[in-house]
Amino acid sequence: MKRFNLSMLFFVVLAFAKAYTVQAQQDFTGIAHYQSKMTMKQSEDSTQMAKLEPAMREMIEEAMKKAGEAEFTLKFNRTESLYEKVKKLAAPKKPVNGMSMTIEMSGNGDTYGTTYKDLTAQTFLREDNIQGKEFLVTDKIEKLDWKVTGETKMIGKYTAMKATYTFPKEEKEQSEEESTSLLNMVDDKEHVVTAWFTMDIPISNGPGIYQGLPGLILELNEGEITILCNKIEMNPEGFEIKKPRKGKEISTEKFNKLRDKKAKEMRERFKSGSGGVFIETH
Repeated sequence: MKRFNLSMLFFVVLAFAKAYTVQAQQDFTGIAHYQSKMTMKQSEDSTQMAKLEPAMREMIEEAMKKAGEAEFTLKFNRTESLYEKVKKLAAPKKPVNGMSMTIEMSGNGDTYGTTYKDLTAQTFLREDNIQGKEFLVTDKIEKLDWKVTGETKMIGKYTAMKATYTFPKEEKEQSEEESTSLLNMVDDKEHVVTAWFTMDIPISNGPGIYQGLPGLILELNEGEITILCNKIEMNPEGFEIKKPRKGKEISTEKFNKLRDKKAKEMRERFKSGSGGVFIETH
């Protein structure tokens, strides 16, 4: 009788442990905190910046640098996530010759827009805007063909592995007026993204649109932008993920076409023989 009771007790303990493990996996949640920065690298053959007065050139470069500095959070569980910018009060701008400039890296499609991802359905929602009009970009998550290099490094207390992805190069002709876009003053090189992910946190997720690796992305290098995770809260209290809902629903393809159309219209309005600069931040 005692032997039977002991066997039953052992069975109950195992069943409880298994049930607890399954529940813990379902309740696996976290908040990753990221900081971004931008490093401006001018193209050697860029002549547009050289045409500007030194004070104006300095003001534009400083505004671009500030635009790339931001804080973000990624709320995640095993099947969904919400990536959004931490809102802060803007600091007063120091005028240069009576002028000041602010560049807002709104949306940006990759790492700046508020983005919700459903990893089960492989879909995303992203809040974005075109010249102040709000849109909710809704589409399938693009599968990224990551190449894991085997290189490792420590990021905080986590062991991170390196992976790279090269976007297909878009072939398009650049008109004379398009060359005055500020973002076209930097090097137009092959678009390679480098990610450092950790399998210590086994979720296939990361900043913005990025995911698809066997662990959380802790660092992302995309062109002049670097995004680094500096804190992770595991299973925080009051955890909640809310889908973004602001803006008119639109597909990625239609949004990109509309954005390019509006940018072209704006370039036409700015086009003149005075060598003015058109600032574009998508």
